[in-house]
This record gives sequence, C-alpha cells and structure tokens, in this order.
Amino acid sequence: MKPKFTIPVAICLLLNVHSLAATAQPTDLNQTIEAADAAYKTKDFKHAEELFSQALAKAKAAGPNDTRLGSALNGLALTYEAQGKKTEALETYKKALDAKEAAVGHNDAAVLPILDNLAHFYRANGDVDTALTTYKRALAIRESAKGPENGDMAKNLNSLAAIYRDTAKNAEAEPLLVRVLAIVEKLSGPDNPSVAVALNNLAVVYREQNKIKEAQVLYERALKIREKTYGAESQEVAASLNNLARVYREEGRFEEAEPLLKRALASVEKVDPESPAVVTALNNLATVYKEESKYADAEVTYKRTIVLEEKLHGPNDYGLAPTLTNLSLVYNIQGKDAEAEPVMKRVVEITEKNLGPDDPNLAIALNNLEELYRQQGKFADAEVLLKKTLAIRTKALGPEHPEVATNQSDLALLYREQGKLTEAEPAFKEAINIEEKYATQRPGELANSLNNLAKLYRDEGKLPESEALYKRSLALREQTYGASDARVAASLRNYAILLRKMGKTTEADSMDSRAETIEAKTEK
Repeated sequence: MKPKFTIPVAICLLLNVHSLAATAQPTDLNQTIEAADAAYKTKDFKHAEELFSQALAKAKAAGPNDTRLGSALNGLALTYEAQGKKTEALETYKKALDAKEAAVGHNDAAVLPILDNLAHFYRANGDVDTALTTYKRALAIRESAKGPENGDMAKNLNSLAAIYRDTAKNAEAEPLLVRVLAIVEKLSGPDNPSVAVALNNLAVVYREQNKIKEAQVLYERALKIREKTYGAESQEVAASLNNLARVYREEGRFEEAEPLLKRALASVEKVDPESPAVVTALNNLATVYKEESKYADAEVTYKRTIVLEEKLHGPNDYGLAPTLTNLSLVYNIQGKDAEAEPVMKRVVEITEKNLGPDDPNLAIALNNLEELYRQQGKFADAEVLLKKTLAIRTKALGPEHPEVATNQSDLALLYREQGKLTEAEPAFKEAINIEEKYATQRPGELANSLNNLAKLYRDEGKLPESEALYKRSLALREQTYGASDARVAASLRNYAILLRKMGKTTEADSMDSRAETIEAKTEK
C-alpha cells in the first residue's frame, strides 16, 4: 500500500458576515449569505445557488466596494464547482477575487479564502502551475501578516508541498512539511492524531528522497500516537503498520516487516474480511514472504488475494494482473513451470483484453512468458513473443527508446542461444546504436551490449573486432562501477579468453590475475 499523502481540502467560505456588517448596511444581505452558506453545507446546492445569486444582487446594490460582493461571488463559485459547472465556477472565482481586491486591496487577509478556493480549483483541474502560483501568493499574504502560525497556514503549506511532491520536487516539499509539523504540534500538542498525519506526510517525502532512517523515525512515532488514540486494532493503526513495514522492507528488514503486516491484515479483516483493504494487506504480506524466500507462504497468500480480487471485481479485471504476475513468479522460482505458464498466459489475456494489443504493459506480460519459455528451452516460442514485445515497444515508445534497446539485446541473445549468429549480430548492433544515445545516463547497459557483441565476434572468429569491443566494454565498466567491481572481473575474464585465442598469453595471464584479485575481495 502506498502511504497516503493527506492534504486537508481547502474549501473556504469564511464569509464573516457579522464582522462585515456596519450600521449603515442592510442586515438582510448578511442573513441571505448565512442562509446560502447553510444550504451549501447541507449539500443543497440548487438552493444555495439561488440564495447566493440573491445575495449577489443585494451586494451589488450596496455598492461596488462592498466587501460582501466578493464573499457572495466566492460562495456562488463554490456552489457551481460542487455541481460540476467548472466554467462558471472559474469565471465566478475570478470575479470574486477582483471584487474583494477592489474592496480591501491585493494583500489583505480577506482575499485568502478566495485564493485558497481558486488554487484548489486549479489543482483539481490539472492546472498545476497556476495552482502553485496562487498558493504561493496566499502564503506570502499569510506570512506578511506576521501573526501566529495557525491551521490555515498549515493547510496552505501542506497544499504547496503536495504540488511539489506530485511533480517529484521532494526537496522543495520537505521544508514546508517540517513547518507544518511544527505548527500542528504547537497548536494540538505532540500526541494529537493530526500530528500523526503531519508525521506521515513528511515521512513520505523522506522516503521518496531515500532518507529511509528519517522516515522510519517519523512512521514509528505516528504509529505510537495512533495506537494511543485509536487503539491497537484500529484502521488508522493498520495504515501506520503498513507504512512502517514498507520502510523496513526497503531496509531489507523483512523479518521485522512481517509481524507488522500480519497485524495490519488482522485489523482490516476484522472490519470487513472481503474489502479492498484486505486485498492490499494480503498483497503486502505475500510480497514480504517472497522477499524472505518463504515461497510456500507467498503462494498461499497470493492465491487468497486472487480469490478475493475475483470476488470483488470479476475474473477479467486488469487489477488482477499484478497479483497473478507475482504468483507466477513465485511458481517460477520454485521450479513449478507447469503452474507458472497458465498463470502467465492469463495475465497476457487479461492485459490485452483490458488495455489493447499495443499497450506497453502487454509487452511486460509477454516478456515474463518469454523468459519462462527461454528457461524451458522453448526458443522458437520465446522468439515469437520477443518479436511481438519489440513491435509493441517500438510503436508505443519510439524506435530509439532504451526499452527498445533492451528488447533488441534480449532478442539477439536468444538468437545466439539458438545458434542463429547471422540474425544475432544486427540485433546486437541495433541495441548498441540506441544505447550510444544514452551512454551518459545508462553506461552499464551499453557496456553489457558491447560485451555481448564482442563474445559473438569471438565465437565467429572475428578476433580484432571482438578485441576492440572488449576494450571499450571494460573501460566503461571500470568508469561506471570502479576498478574492483565484479562486473569488471567478468570483463577481464572474457577479454582473457579472447587474448589466448589471439596467442597473447602474457596479456591474458595479466587479465586473469587482475580478475582473481577482484573476485577474492568480492567473496570476502
């Protein structure tokens, strides 16, 4: 289960009609706004729209600079948005902001409810850049007020952080969420459940920056708060257990993750044994079993998951594909090829039926089945599938995508295993041509392909061509992984075989000696 990044929704009426009323202003306008607000809160949106429209007419009659004009427009925009009238909502929010700014100025705190709602609207409708700008403006106004940091400030910071996280800018999100945590702790006390939410949000950002230890500390603290507040078997505690277990898994602490996931599963089963939450909990537990090499337990748990998913969504739902894939891989690890093959075929069928014949996810499903056929020595069947995956990826991703290069390399290796050296050479070359374009970002992949083509040339007796490739592959691996890496040792061993074929025994011995030194260090 991916930890939820909880952001309080900033739907702000905040009309403050009593504080806006002056002795010269008619009280029925305030009463109309209050009635419209009440209708909105009870989700009687049609009636709310009528009342806000009435309030708008009265506010206009009160004068163009009446502060309640912006408030009425803000309420009307909210009501439009709640009814899915997006065009009317956006236009009305903008009018509300203009009206409020005309009455109080651009930097007055009275514009904040409208800015918050407008920013939320932009984000909900995919205009991330404008949402970010609007939230930043609201934050600047709040900070310039220099008052005590409050819940609205925390919401504003949270919303900004959420946008940064959604756009993979976790470094920008982190300091904002640190501030949120400090504010919530100050306002609510260190053991309030809202603190657990803030801890969870910050932990997510830490984890995505690979700050695993920092995330662990926060998740553990959030778990203690929730256990104290809600009880050990609550759903809130189950969510925290899943979060903490994920961190333990990423640290390789599978034996510590397992009991947490068992607790989480027991909690969600107690509420509803056939809920989607149980599916998630079972999947998480099965994955840990697989990581612990407890394959029999993983198999049983994945099967339970599939039965429940079929009951919830039907036998052909695409949501089944990941669990079926995991089950097939567990079968494969145990050497149960007869059980693995029909499950992999079912994944292919479900994927193609739901996503179509040209979807990249179908290529992944086909690749898994191809690899099984390769292991079984069914090279002709594997070749058919590899060619199909290559066609899908070339069409979906473009002919020069790195995944296309990987596919070409796999196809070349399969040709070589079948002794089809004439077909293997152009496939290796095509993979190398693509990987040359990504040499800076993916030098290891280029080194592998150079090594593979070098071996092919060596087997064909094209020794000078092979040597040039081995030299380059070795240099790339040394540059990428360091001179003492096991992959460098493998290159040295391959190169030494070639050198002996070329009669260069002294150089070959030197290569083997270097490889032995590296291998001795690696084994330690």
